[in-house]
Amino acid sequence: MNQRRKNQHPLSPIAGGAYALPVIPVFILMSTNNVLSGIYAVHHGLALSAISMVMLIAGLFDAVTDPSIGYFSDRYHARTGSRRPFVIVGAVLLIPCAWFLLNPGEGVTITYFLVWYLLFYLAATLFQIPHQTWGGEITSFSEEKNKVYAYRTYAGYAGMIVFALIPILPFYEGTKVTPETMRYLVMVAGVLLLPALYIMFLHAPTGVHRFDQTKTPDSLVRGLLTLRRNQPALWYLSASTLHTLAVGFYLALQFMVLESYLGLGQYYVYIFFIQLVLATLAIKPAMKVVLRLGKIKVCMLAYAICILASLIFMLALSNNVYSLLLFFVFNAVWATASAIINVAVFSLLSDISDYGTLKSGTDRSAMYFSLTSLTGKTVSALGIAVSLAIASWFGFDPKVEVQLASVYWGLVLCMCIIPILCNLLAIYCLSKITITSQRHDVIRRRLDARAARLLIAKSENAKILSEQLVDA
Repeated sequence: MNQRRKNQHPLSPIAGGAYALPVIPVFILMSTNNVLSGIYAVHHGLALSAISMVMLIAGLFDAVTDPSIGYFSDRYHARTGSRRPFVIVGAVLLIPCAWFLLNPGEGVTITYFLVWYLLFYLAATLFQIPHQTWGGEITSFSEEKNKVYAYRTYAGYAGMIVFALIPILPFYEGTKVTPETMRYLVMVAGVLLLPALYIMFLHAPTGVHRFDQTKTPDSLVRGLLTLRRNQPALWYLSASTLHTLAVGFYLALQFMVLESYLGLGQYYVYIFFIQLVLATLAIKPAMKVVLRLGKIKVCMLAYAICILASLIFMLALSNNVYSLLLFFVFNAVWATASAIINVAVFSLLSDISDYGTLKSGTDRSAMYFSLTSLTGKTVSALGIAVSLAIASWFGFDPKVEVQLASVYWGLVLCMCIIPILCNLLAIYCLSKITITSQRHDVIRRRLDARAARLLIAKSENAKILSEQLVDA
């Protein structure tokens, strides 16, 4: 094992940065999901019930598109060793879709919102799934994968920081996120995207390992059925799904609660900016913690920190003189958990997909990432929809200045109690995963041995064919 590590070239900052760079403009646009429901409800007058229905339809749409993108990405990679075309096409299509979604003009209808919401997230998925999968293929070692996804996490936070900075710029009146803010976000992302893709194309490595070049993924349905036999993947998907559901319940109401319930909307961009800066600073310490404790234990720790954050937010909802301070503390704790999660979870999933490759003999890495994306977006949409519905049932209306007394309990239920329960169950699911760094080393050695045998067999077959041609 040590000899294999010596022979492995460490990931260079240029290669890691080039791979991650397009994530910056993509995340500038994807950060708008945190405020999109509030923008369409407050500024365009759509009902919360209608917005929640769009989220549910989007979840059904993802059930078809996400596995399909993962399947075709794996097939293309098996033939060419690259996922770049999917990444580039998805990123480029994201710009026009974002323009129409984030700049709807006057007289917005729910049909308009539905169509452009679906197209926007289809383009985002076309970028995200192949790009996330590609990160696990740049290096074959578990620890080096942490570095790859750390670069990606840095880029993601950089994009979100740009999102937070734009409303603070001096040519705005006030600091609230408005439709005008959305327009500038698309312009900035469009300017950054093409240079980022060009640098990625020149300097990002395509990947160092392709396990079985004779096998391409079979049918989509059979591939999905095969994944059922990977128990660590099922536990991972369960944990990821539960945590994402918790996040969806909170994010559905975050912007509207700060704006309409606590009356602190003018501080949103400052709070969000500080959260992102803290999360960025936490990435390097998070990597050290991951190396010390292992990815599984670190993810469990991160979910436990999320539970602590929910308890702090419950105090902030009491709407007293300390609400703003508590909201800042909540976001600092949340930022720490987010940094740890973003470094560890994708690297862990890549290790688990290697285990699936060993068992099945076929590389379906993008299928694993697509299922994570699918379940994540589906349950996030479900969490957002149910959270909005429950808050509305308790009497919450973001368009009124004075809320009913019952609203507090509805918000506590949606933004604190349900997320705590989900994260507790997610911790249990993570405890069932057995793919540690040491076990992954064993998996990699077996995969490398299989690849070596395949190469020898191909060489011998080519030699025999050559001798037959000479004899003929």
